[in-house]
Amino acid sequence: MLQRSRLTPLTLVLVAGAAFGALAWRPAPSALVRIEEESPIHEHMETMNAAMRFFGKTGASAENRDKALEWIAKFQASVVACKVLTPETASKVEEAKRAEFVAGYRTMMVDVLATSCKLEKALMAGDYEAANKVAREELKALKDAGHEKYEGDEH
Repeated sequence: MLQRSRLTPLTLVLVAGAAFGALAWRPAPSALVRIEEESPIHEHMETMNAAMRFFGKTGASAENRDKALEWIAKFQASVVACKVLTPETASKVEEAKRAEFVAGYRTMMVDVLATSCKLEKALMAGDYEAANKVAREELKALKDAGHEKYEGDEH
């Protein structure tokens, strides 16, 4: 039997606000966002990394289910925000191939979001072994591949 999540109203407002903000703002296709410590993409990636550390080190269990659900909500809000941004490395791609590069980045972020939903479904079903496997293997593989392709040499 599925338990209802005990997310606080503040958490729900924050997640909804982040998702709305990400959906409401659409940059021009040529707009490039630099990955710097102060940039929105960097801040969201830091949130995603913190969630990955939680699942990698602590892991999901019946005892910390609510905390795991909070982390996955933060992770997903950050993915939604990042997928409409353009990584700095796009500026280093020749003009003729830039649109394809940016589309590849966004497609990968959609894959990350879909995989995080798979993790959330496992959490909701109480299948912590499957949830941890998705986080530690599938999401980690997507993270590694994405960083290799879209972060560049400086990271």
